Amino acid sequence: MSRHRTHRSLGAALACVVVLAVGACARTTSPAPSDGPSVAPSTTPGGAGCPVVEQSGPLFSNTLVDVGVDSDGLTDRVTFTLGEPASMIRNPVGSLRAAEPPFIEDGSGEEVEVLGQHHLELRLDPMSMFDDAGQPTFIGEGTIKPNMLTLKQVELTGAFEGVYLFVIGYDGAGCVGLVSDPTERTIRISIGH
Repeated sequence: MSRHRTHRSLGAALACVVVLAVGACARTTSPAPSDGPSVAPSTTPGGAGCPVVEQSGPLFSNTLVDVGVDSDGLTDRVTFTLGEPASMIRNPVGSLRAAEPPFIEDGSGEEVEVLGQHHLELRLDPMSMFDDAGQPTFIGEGTIKPNMLTLKQVELTGAFEGVYLFVIGYDGAGCVGLVSDPTERTIRISIGH
């Protein structure tokens, strides 16, 4: 299946129930909340900037309807907006980690270039591409190149057999944070300037 068709048929869900964020840009990481999943720190590729904390947790929906980017002047942000859960998929999990190229598109096996000095990988598994009526749920773009101060690219590299992978490319040494909001049905990944 072509990457463009795969991108358009994505219906993933994202949202870690716990709220985790990496604090100030020191070389140490904030500990995970005691009631959240266990996380282990890993540094960004090349050891530059804040450590990226590998995070994993249950999702509050198994359908993704949109992905957007914005900036608040201090951070560039990627926001994943979730939809109503589809009934056929249970116990979805989301995970975020530092990643290094090469990045491979799951459906084709082709190498995908993602702009940026550093990269994050967001994995969603298992997910539903369609709602209960059989309609695709994802209306967002599979490739976003905003060329912001830090955020350079968001690329859907996998939408295959219930596993969805996004690679996020960014520049600089800013801290990476992840905040989940079940009320607004969003997950926001922020990258400091």
